[in-house]
Amino acid sequence: MTFMLFSMPELRTAFAGVSNVLVTDGTSAVLVDGFFSRPSLLKMATRVTPDRGRIDDALRRLAVTKLDAVLVAHSHVDHVLDAPVVAELTGATLAGSPSTRRVQEGYGLAAEPFQELVPGKPVEFGAFTVTPVDAAHSAGDRVPGEITEPVRLPAKAKAFKTGRCYSFHIAHAAGNVLVHASANFVPGALAGYSADVVYLGAGAAGKQTEEWRERYWRETVGTLTPRVVRPIHWDAFWRPLSKPLKLLPKMFDDLGTTMATFERLAEADGIDLALPELWKAE
Repeated sequence: MTFMLFSMPELRTAFAGVSNVLVTDGTSAVLVDGFFSRPSLLKMATRVTPDRGRIDDALRRLAVTKLDAVLVAHSHVDHVLDAPVVAELTGATLAGSPSTRRVQEGYGLAAEPFQELVPGKPVEFGAFTVTPVDAAHSAGDRVPGEITEPVRLPAKAKAFKTGRCYSFHIAHAAGNVLVHASANFVPGALAGYSADVVYLGAGAAGKQTEEWRERYWRETVGTLTPRVVRPIHWDAFWRPLSKPLKLLPKMFDDLGTTMATFERLAEADGIDLALPELWKAE
């Protein structure tokens, strides 16, 4: 009798600023958001448009030429601005809310594939099963609401309204990853899910109370019981990725306060907690 041995594909993740997270097994790959243009504050105050050069450079740094899906956590400019372009360049399906679809349509890409995501309904992308989970934007949403008309470029940043918010449970034979972009929670939304690695939104959590941060941890990390937690969405998203990442200004957040809470809770739970390194595969 002959026995054949099959090796399990290795699952890798990489962080690319804000809430951009690549998850790949070397053959299949999904990317959350793909916001690489990072327009300056001056442009944010006037009009924005995707920067093809910065997009190409980021995809090169991530060693990405093909994706199965680009998953959009919500439709603010710092999440969706580049997503339709990244999806087109990589042959991916753009996946998100009806607001995200309005952005794709406004870019003249209505013929490109799109998957509307419904919380709790799994979708297959390559070797991954992605389940969108109902989520909430962090406190102080400045552009709430739905995008009801196609967004034409160049566009005002305020044209990119929130739409629906999602977390993404990304399941694979080699392990599960949860990307939770915004520092907020829907009570009980993650019940029944588990993950080996959690990319956890941190932006604006430092302005909340200690009690709130503890509950946030319990509703996300405490529910999912991961081995590894990597905080995301803590960097100043108007600085280009060609420069070192910098923290959001204190007027918006206090990452040191958030990390002090997270470190205490991670130590008690036996979890590997650290800020992710830009571009580094884990």
